Amino acid sequence: MAIDNNLQFITEKVSLLRTAVMYSMSNELVKLPNDIVSYVNIDDEGQLWFLSHLPPQLLSECEREFPVRLHFFKKGYDFHVQVSGKATIVNDISQDDTKAVLIKMTMKNIEYCEPHVAAEKTKIQVLAEKGYRWMLRHIGFQHTQTSVLSKLHQHH
Repeated sequence: MAIDNNLQFITEKVSLLRTAVMYSMSNELVKLPNDIVSYVNIDDEGQLWFLSHLPPQLLSECEREFPVRLHFFKKGYDFHVQVSGKATIVNDISQDDTKAVLIKMTMKNIEYCEPHVAAEKTKIQVLAEKGYRWMLRHIGFQHTQTSVLSKLHQHH
């Protein structure tokens, strides 16, 4: 059996973040509202399973399949993951005080982003920075008490 390294990578990242904002991209009048959802797992077929809160309207009134986008992020982590695809409501779960909807998603588009990671500097960039710092330390300019503008005014 071949191992999909990309799927493994995304599974690791999403399981670290655990929560996402769900945006229902449906055009239907009655749909699941945007929500904070909880990651359950990604199965061997690449289906992303997550839990959403039970909507205020009857679940039976909502469409069972709809386009969705999930944005996974967490404070303290320097990356985020956005996943979009087709979601399918599997069933509602009502245990104790928990009222949730189990949803599986066929992932079509996955974006992984590390927005704050600095790119390594090239040798030319490093040399330019060193040269600039050396010039600031070793080259001085004569400071005068009079304004530069007054000197310009004298020449005219």
